Amino acid sequence: MKKVILALLFFLSVQAVQAQEGKRVLDLKEVIELALKNSRRAKQNETSLQFGYWRYRVYQANFNPSLNLDGVFPNRTNSVERITLPSGAIRFTGIDQLDSDLGLGLVQSLPWTNTTVSLRTSLSRNENFLLPDSVESVSYSGVPLSIRVSQPLFAVNPFKWDKKIQPLEYDQNKREFAQTQEQIAVEATRFFFSLLESQIDLQIAQQNLKTNNEVYRIEEGRYNIGTTTEDQLLQTEINLLNSRRDAQQAELDVQTRSLDLRSYIGLTDDVEIELLLPEEIPDMIINGDDALRYAQENRSDYLDYQIRRLNAERGIAEAKAQRFDASITAIFGLNDNGNSISDIYDEPNNQSIFRLQFNLPILDGGRNRARMGQARASKALTEFQVEQDRIAFEQSVQTAVRNFDQIKGAIEISKKRDVIAQKRFEISNNRYLIGKIDILQYTNALNDKDAAKQGYISALRQYWNAYYEMRNLTLYDFEIRARLFNPLLEFDPKQGIIERTETEKKKKKKDDQ
Repeated sequence: MKKVILALLFFLSVQAVQAQEGKRVLDLKEVIELALKNSRRAKQNETSLQFGYWRYRVYQANFNPSLNLDGVFPNRTNSVERITLPSGAIRFTGIDQLDSDLGLGLVQSLPWTNTTVSLRTSLSRNENFLLPDSVESVSYSGVPLSIRVSQPLFAVNPFKWDKKIQPLEYDQNKREFAQTQEQIAVEATRFFFSLLESQIDLQIAQQNLKTNNEVYRIEEGRYNIGTTTEDQLLQTEINLLNSRRDAQQAELDVQTRSLDLRSYIGLTDDVEIELLLPEEIPDMIINGDDALRYAQENRSDYLDYQIRRLNAERGIAEAKAQRFDASITAIFGLNDNGNSISDIYDEPNNQSIFRLQFNLPILDGGRNRARMGQARASKALTEFQVEQDRIAFEQSVQTAVRNFDQIKGAIEISKKRDVIAQKRFEISNNRYLIGKIDILQYTNALNDKDAAKQGYISALRQYWNAYYEMRNLTLYDFEIRARLFNPLLEFDPKQGIIERTETEKKKKKKDDQ
C-alpha cells in the first residue's frame, strides 16, 4: 500500500513539474527586465551609446599629436615629355627615371589659436637611366629637419566651438540612452497589459460561457414546466451564443497578444505566459515643481536646446569669417641636395619660407550681406523654436503630474467598484436561482460585474503607463528617490559593459540586504 501511495505521489509531482515547465509566470517588473535585456530596441540603444562614445573619442583625439609616415616608391617614368626651355622654346624629349620620396612628420594643432605646428624630415631620390655612364645618374635631396607653422586669419576656430558643443552632445547621448531605457519600459508595459487584459477577458468569457450554459438549462427547465416565458428562454439562448463567440474571440486575442509580447521581450521558450496583476501601487507623492526641476536637470532636451543655440551662433561666426580669407605660413629648417645621402646631412643649408596668402573680395554683389542675413534669421528661428519646444515640454511634464495624481485616485474607486459589482452579481445569481429576479436583471448584474473588472484592469494599466512615463519625462525614480541618469555612465569598449545607474545601484544594494 505504501509503495502505491509513493508511486502516486511521484506521479503527481512529475505532472506538477511538467505543468510548470509548460507555463511561465511573469510580473510587470520581470517583463520590463527582459525587454531591457533582450529587445531589439535595447540592442539598438546600446549601439547608439557606443556610437556616441566613439564619436567623442574622435573629438578628443583631434587635440593629440599625430605622427605620419608618407612616401612614393617607386615612381617610374619612361615616356616622351614636353619641356619648355629657358628661351621659351618647346622640346619633346624622352625621360626614363625612377623617383622615390619618403617623409616623416609630427603634427600638433594648438586649439587656443587654431594654429598647426609640424616637425618634418624627408628624403628624395632620383635615378636617371638615360645619362651616360660617365655621369652620376643618382641624386638626392632632403630636409633633415624643418618646422612649419600655419595660422589662418579671420577664420572660425573649429576647436573653440567643438569644445563647447562636443561635450554637450556626448552628455546628451548618455541621457538619451537613459531616456530610451525608460521608453522601453513604457512600451513593455503596454505589451504587458495588452496580454493581461486579453487573459482577463478570456477568464471572464470562459466563466460567462459556463454560467450562461447553466442558466440556459435552468431557464429551459422552467419553460418546460411553464414557469417562464419563451422570450426569456430565447434571451438566455442569445446570451449563451454571445458568450461562445466572446470566448472564441478572447482566446484568439490571447494568442495574438502573447506573440506580440514574446517578440518584444525576446522570449524564445515555447511556454505559455501567465501574467500577474500588478496591484501593489508604490506609495509616493509627486510634486509638480520637483518633477519639472528633475526634468530640467536630467533630460537631454535641455542640452539639445543649448546645442541648437550654439550651432546657430556658430553659423553667424562662419558667415562673418567668409568675408576674408587669409593665412600665414612660416617654414624654418635645413635642406640640401647631392649625389649621396651624406651630402644632405653633413652640412645642410638653412631653409626659410614665409608666406602671407589672402583673398579679399572688393565687390561681392551683396553675397556677404545675404549670408549674414541668412545666419541671423536662422538664429532667430532657432531661438523661437527652442523656446516653443521648451514651453511645450514643460507643459507636458505638468500635465503628466496632474494626470498621475488623478489616475492614482481612480484606482481605489475602480477597485471598490469591482468588489461591489462582484458581490452584487453573487446576490443576483442566488436570487435568480430561486426565481426572485428575471433574466434581464441577471444579465445586467453579469455585465456590470464584467465591466467593473475590466475597468479596474484599465485603471491599473493607466497608472503603470503614467508611472513609467513620469520616469521617462524626469529621468527620476520617485519611489526610491534617485536619478535614473548617471553622469558617470560610460561604455567600456573592452568588456562591452555599461556602468550601473544610481537607481540600479540602490536596487542592487536593497536586494543584497
